[in-house]
Amino acid sequence: MTAWNDFVKKIYHEGHNKNPDYQFKQALKDASKRKSEMNSSSSSSSSGKKMSRKSRKACMKSCKKSCRSGRKMKGGMNCVSKMDGMEGKVGGTRRRRK
Repeated sequence: MTAWNDFVKKIYHEGHNKNPDYQFKQALKDASKRKSEMNSSSSSSSSGKKMSRKSRKACMKSCKKSCRSGRKMKGGMNCVSKMDGMEGKVGGTRRRRK
């Protein structure tokens, strides 16, 4: 769930506790007015973010390099644990443009 959805849900519960006839569409409008409070909310977390394709490629590239040199990766994990299950997917079949 995104930070925005969590924020709207929180506002909906606040409004519904005060008024049982409070509707979700009203919570959306109120949340839009109170956007500045969203950044200070503690319910948002960045651990659920997806990596972009470019980031994943860079990560895999650095992982391959660290395997060759025998170094450990950032965070103390070695590339074997990061690339677990990727044995057949490492080499691409596309041809490079010249």
